[in-house]
Amino acid sequence: MKKWQWLLICILCLGIGGIIGHIVTRQAAGPAIIRPTLATANQPVIFVPGSDGTVEGFNGTFARLKRQATRHVLKVTVLKDGHLKTTGHFDPKAHHPVIVIAFENNADGDQNVFKQSNWFKLAVGKLAKQYHFTHFGGVGYSNGGLVLTRYAERSGSGPKITRLLTLGTPYNGMSEHINQETPMLADLKSRRQALPNALVVYSVGGTINDENDGIVPAASVAAGRLIFQKQVAEYMTISVSQRQAAHTQLPDNPTVISLIQQLMF
Repeated sequence: MKKWQWLLICILCLGIGGIIGHIVTRQAAGPAIIRPTLATANQPVIFVPGSDGTVEGFNGTFARLKRQATRHVLKVTVLKDGHLKTTGHFDPKAHHPVIVIAFENNADGDQNVFKQSNWFKLAVGKLAKQYHFTHFGGVGYSNGGLVLTRYAERSGSGPKITRLLTLGTPYNGMSEHINQETPMLADLKSRRQALPNALVVYSVGGTINDENDGIVPAASVAAGRLIFQKQVAEYMTISVSQRQAAHTQLPDNPTVISLIQQLMF
């Protein structure tokens, strides 16, 4: 083989090797667990706490997110009479303004979740008119995920939820068996065909053993598939089991923080 042919082969090998090395480096650079769905700019991200939660419930989460994502947070408490009590600041210039919506009546139980869903719809409608948005992403912790799911099924002419990330959400209550259907799961299944076709859903569950996260059964979190599969554009379940995987610690779990950052912002 001629000298110039050997030289050409060496140059090609170096070039291909450089490209492959670049690809491998990019893939290993961060926790690219899933392919994030691009979020449209200026869509707010609305956080909803679980039972007994308040507007301060995500402060630890926000402290761990990148500063630019949560520099300003509008915190809204929906009172029992439907009026809104607000603190903080809505930043219209933010790429994804952050809102927390909590409820004066933050008690557990299906009937209260139904009430909270109605209050959420009322609140998000008022906020959309005031701050001029038509779509938003939602992060629901525990029963907050139920509130957001019921809203997605009943949004009507209100602002549409485009991305939903739920954390330890008990879609089938405290049932440890997916075939033992609770009234809540039956309610959510009954309206699943009304879910937006373009909705993207990520359901995160914690496991401190094979059965639960210390409170919510793993089977109850997994029951979300009976609601979302074949109804929305994309549905994925993610299980976290390292440190801080207990139910009460999920919002501060390092993997959860990374997922919120990647998927919602």
